[in-house]
Amino acid sequence: MATPVYRPVPTTPSYPRSGPPIPRPPIYESPFTALGLGYIKRFREERLSSLRPFSEFFNTRRLSKPEGLTTVVSRLSRNLPYFQGNYTLVFLGITAYSVITNVMLVFSVGFTAGGMYFISTVPPEGIVIGVNRYNPRELQTGLACAAVPLFFFSSTIGTIFYIIGASAVSILGHAAFMEENVGGDFADTVV
Repeated sequence: MATPVYRPVPTTPSYPRSGPPIPRPPIYESPFTALGLGYIKRFREERLSSLRPFSEFFNTRRLSKPEGLTTVVSRLSRNLPYFQGNYTLVFLGITAYSVITNVMLVFSVGFTAGGMYFISTVPPEGIVIGVNRYNPRELQTGLACAAVPLFFFSSTIGTIFYIIGASAVSILGHAAFMEENVGGDFADTVV
């Protein structure tokens, strides 16, 4: 059996077409453009602006067992916004660790991202593979049909629950056991 031949469809149709030409976005624009440098800059300005020094975040002299539920609630309401940038880094670190250690999940994400990029470069008329013509919608459907079993077998749901559980235990545990900074930001200044 002969292997199918991959032939891209020319951008100018050979049949006469009425109406204005369909505008085609440049190849460098993809669905991932929204996740570019603007998003990273905005994330750094909004979330990581409240990053506290690690000497303050890991200060073991301020760790103590809370006396009761009111103390826990008080510490959570004070420490969660105070260490928000640090907790964001903890969450991102746990997420990166759990994704990188799951090789099948890394393959699934790479396969899906590569497929989405490839589909974004396909012209609106579609491509011809063998004797069949596939437009971008059909390629997206095929990619979804291939990606769903990949993500299922790579235990994505278990990884998501691991990220949620590990983040909740470490972040809420730190916030509950860390004493409140009574003096505020200027407690160390000498008058």
